[in-house]
Formats: sequence, structure tokens, C-alpha cells
Amino acid sequence: MAGELGRFAILAAVVTAAYGIAATVAGMHRQHGGLLEAGRRAAVAWALLMALAAAALWTALVQRDFSVRFVAAVSETTQPLFYTLTAFWGGHDGALLLWALILAGYLVAGVRALRAHPALQAPATVVLLAVALFFSGMLAWASNPFARLVPPPPDGQGLNPLLRNPWMAAHPPMLYLGFVGMTVPFAMAVAALVTGRVDETWVGLARRWVLVAWIFLSLGLLFGAKWSYVVLGWGGYWAWDPVENAALMPWLVATAFLHSIQVQERRGLLATWNVALVILAFALTLFGTFLVRSGIIASVHAFALSAVGPAFLGFLAAVVLAGFGLLAWRWDQLRRPAAIEAVVSRETAFLANNLLLVAATAVVFVGTIFPAVTEALEGVRSTVGPPYFNRVLAPVTLALLLLMGIGPLLPWRQASPAQLARTFAWPAAVAAGGGAALAVAGVRAPLALVVFVLALFVLATMGVEVVRGVRARTARGAPALEALVQLVGRNRRRYGGYTAHLGVLLMLAGIAGSSAFATQRQATVAPGERFQVGAYVVEFRGLAGGQRPGIDVVEAEVLVWRGATALGALRPRRLFYRAQGQPMHEVAIRSSPSEDLYAILADWTPDGRATLRVLIHPLVSWLWAGGAVLALGALLAALPERRRQARALPAGEPAVSPAVGAP
Repeated sequence: MAGELGRFAILAAVVTAAYGIAATVAGMHRQHGGLLEAGRRAAVAWALLMALAAAALWTALVQRDFSVRFVAAVSETTQPLFYTLTAFWGGHDGALLLWALILAGYLVAGVRALRAHPALQAPATVVLLAVALFFSGMLAWASNPFARLVPPPPDGQGLNPLLRNPWMAAHPPMLYLGFVGMTVPFAMAVAALVTGRVDETWVGLARRWVLVAWIFLSLGLLFGAKWSYVVLGWGGYWAWDPVENAALMPWLVATAFLHSIQVQERRGLLATWNVALVILAFALTLFGTFLVRSGIIASVHAFALSAVGPAFLGFLAAVVLAGFGLLAWRWDQLRRPAAIEAVVSRETAFLANNLLLVAATAVVFVGTIFPAVTEALEGVRSTVGPPYFNRVLAPVTLALLLLMGIGPLLPWRQASPAQLARTFAWPAAVAAGGGAALAVAGVRAPLALVVFVLALFVLATMGVEVVRGVRARTARGAPALEALVQLVGRNRRRYGGYTAHLGVLLMLAGIAGSSAFATQRQATVAPGERFQVGAYVVEFRGLAGGQRPGIDVVEAEVLVWRGATALGALRPRRLFYRAQGQPMHEVAIRSSPSEDLYAILADWTPDGRATLRVLIHPLVSWLWAGGAVLALGALLAALPERRRQARALPAGEPAVSPAVGAP
């Protein structure tokens, strides 16, 4: 019953989306309010039908209805309820339905958000419904999650063991909330181009939507890295896998947009560039989906070869051609008479930031598609590994880190040498002193040392900004803490950005520390034997076997000392999933702010000996903490301001440094 209901909902959604597009286009052409309202109601109806289809699939999963092919592929009778529910996005068809379900929420919210802008609402509704039509069409004919299996098997295959982890349960929804979230600003940009309303109105509307999508993308990337760290048993968290890269690229472009719109809002510059960034960000979300579902790349994250790959490629081509075609059409109208007046100015810093982020996107794009291109042209699949990405992107990252400290404190239009010296003397001194102290303390890895020094510089520039803002308020009689709260509350966008920057600093410090100073050792030991890894002594106590529903377990007990201090036991495990015939690591991790001790049971022998791999990862917990701080900062920046936004500076009006003029 659930399968039939879900299939009906998807087919009805296709018809509803097509009707909504036709009604809205006719309403725009005839200036007919009733038709436009019918289009808006069709958007709501499409969303409700997608919710109905999703509810039907969840019902089939919970009921273990193995007559539904998808249910039989991702669930089994011994599977815990939690992973039975999250199996919804554990296979190709269900993941596509999750995408459509999230699009349903964004569709309704996006159309509703444009009520005050009727000229933009109608064309944006057409774009959103066109995307909805594509995805519901894919679900109806190319990737049906309710396809029948006759006769139904007595039990299902079960969810891939690699996906039975809380981080992976959260990773796809977060990532899809980010991917699909780029649809609304794309629709706004297209609406602005179609109607010719290419002033700053659409940018102001799109900013918060991009920011919300960027938050979800950030969390999705972070959760995926955490899953890789705790599940795959290799000791790392980022491998430059093609699917990881596919999620990173729209994040980089969205980051560029969130910085460049400040230049358009303040000076009226980069209007054309901002439209291009929004189109590119949405196109890259589709490109990432194409990579995952086409089967052209090999990845632990990718789905098997699917018929939807060519359809996604065609839809991606249509989006790129239509989006950039409209941009070319309105090119002259988007051009502004204002220009960057000096090399040393905040405008230049933001432009350099954008060029570096787009360059990083291009580097990742080339490295991701190169193996598939060489295979198509030469019949031989080459590999592009971490050395390429690390070598090329390291200087780009360092330059972005430097700009993170310089840009926000530069004045608009032009900075004088005296201003520069006064603004950056203290941060430069802090960075130099900190670098010297780190070198004396034994930090010798050049790249890590440069990252730490630049991070100190950026931290000091943010400190200077906060101190000056607080002083300006305490001079008017406010207590220091109250002054700080008022400062942040009345400038949420600015200080939310600084908080997000702080999160980036923590993440980069964690990446630099865990990459440059990691230690590991692998040893085969008998019960009672010890070996040393860095400052730790590890003693293998023995193996124990056990069972969980559908799983055989082998566990190693490992005692750990640091000097004379006993730190307790670690219990790495190997799990064998009987239904899938698949083994999997369950690593044991002892985390602290300074480092992680990470133990893996690599192998064992019948006589009770075990091969243990133990790694020490300094500062890796800073990566996870930094991601949380980044998300909180972005959330603060997304909240409405209590005061009106700063108006654009007309030509000839003097600029004030934010460090001096902050309220």
C-alpha cells in the first residue's frame, strides 16, 4: 500500500510542477493575478506530494516491506530502527527522494519569502518549479524508489555497514540542505536577469539564503570528515576523494559570494561577478550530484552506475547555458560606473579573496575530473592524489589566511601608509612574537609554522577590532561586558563573520598540527607485550569475541600509559556483517584538546596475537571545535540586524575604517 501511494504522489508531483510552470508563465504574460496565484499554490501542492512520497517510503522501511526493491536493498530484519530510518538516504533512489523532499521545503519558503517582491516572485517560481519538475521526473522514470520486487525476498540485503554510523546518518541531510539551498538564490538571480531588476535588491534577498546553505554545506563537510576519521580506519579525515571535492567546490564559490556582496552593497561594484558566482554555485551542486550518480568516478562515497547520470548532465548543461546566457544578455545593464580607486583598499582585498577562492575551485575541479577525462580520451585511468591538491592549494590557503586578517581592517577606497602602520603594527608584533616563541618551543615544520603565525596575526586583527569597538562604548559610560554585548548585538553580521573566521583559524590550526606532527606505529604483539608510540606506552591485553544482531565482533583490549600515568583502556574492534559478508573497523579514540590517541585493530592470528596500529594526531580536536565555531558565527551573521544596513558610498564621500568607525 505504501509503495502504491508513494508512486502516485511522485507521478502527481510531475503533473503539478508542469501545471504550476504553465500557469505562472501564462500569468506573467497576461498579467493575470489568478494564474499567478495558481502557480504559487501548485508549488505548495508539489511540496506536499513530495512529503507524502517521503512518508510512504519511510513507512515501507519501518514495515520491512521487501516487495519494494529499495527497501530490500537497504534494510534487513536485524537492522536497528535508527539505521532503518536513515537507510532512506542510504541508496540511490532514496537519496534522490531526500533531495526532492528538501527542495520541497525550500520551494515553499522561497516563494513565500518573495511575496513583497512580486516582480521577482513569478519568474523565481518558474525556475523553482522547473527544478522541481526535473527531480520529480527523475524519480518517476529514471530512479523510482517504489519499484516492485517480485517475488519479495524473505529478508533484505541491509544497509551498507560503512553507513551505519551517526555521523553518516547526519552527513547526507546536511550536505543536501546545503546543495539544495543554492536553488533559491539561483532562482532569484535568474528572476532579476529576466525582469531586468539587477540592482542590489536581489543580492540583499539572496545573501541570507546563500548563508544558510553555506552553513549546512559546512556542517555536511565537517560531518563527512568526522565519519571518515572514525569509520574508515585509516586515521585521516580528508583524502581529496572526488565526492569530497564535489561538495567542497560549491562551498568555495559560496564563500566567495558572501564576501563579494559586501563590495556590491557598499560600493556598487562586482554586480556581474556576483550573479556569475550564484549561477556557478548552483551549477556545481548539480555537477556534484552528477559525479556521485553517474558512475564515472571511483569513490567510497559514490553510488553505483545509474541511468540518471546523462539526465543530470543534460540538466546541468541547460542550467549553465541559460544562466550565463541571461548574464551575457544583461551584461551592459549590470555594469556600474564605480571603479576600484586604489590597490590598497578593502575592495581590492575582497577582490583578491574572490579570485583566490575561484582559483582554488578551478584547481579542485581539474584534479577531480582529470582521471575521467584521460580515461575517455586515452582509455587509461590516471590518478590525481593528495600531493597535487596539497602542493597547489597550500599557497592559496596561506594567501587567503593573510587576507582574512588584512581585509576587514582596510578602509574603503584607499588606505594611507599612516593608517596601515597604525592599524597593523600591533597584530604584526603579536604574530612575530608568537612565531618566535613557537620556533623556540620546537615547531620546525615550515608550513605549519607559517599557518600558526598567520593565524595569530588574524586573531590579533580581530582582537584590535573588538577592543576598539568596546572602548568606543565604554567611553560613553557602558560597562565593558555590556559594551561587548551591545557591539555584537548591533553588528551581528560583522561579528558573526569574525566568529566564523575564528572557526576557520581553529580548523586550519587543527589541520596543520595533525598533518605536520602526526606519529604512528604498527606492531604485532602477543598478550602482555608492550610497545611505545611517541610519549605513550601501549600494552596489548588480549582479544575477545562476541556477537551483535547480524554482526560478529572481535575486540582488542589495549592499556595505555603516558609516563607513569595510566590513561585507561582502548578497545578497537573489527566487525563482520554476516548478511553483507563485509568486515569493518571500529576504531578506539582517546581525545584531548592537545591530541588524539587513535587505535586500530588491523589483524590477528589464531594464537591470539594482534596487529595494532596506533596513531597520535596533535590538535585534531581543534578541527571539530573550529567547525562548530564557524557554524555558530555564520548563524549569528544570518540573524537580522537591529539597525539599518550601511548605505552604499556615493562617489566622493569619504570612507571610514571600520576599526575606527565601528559603533
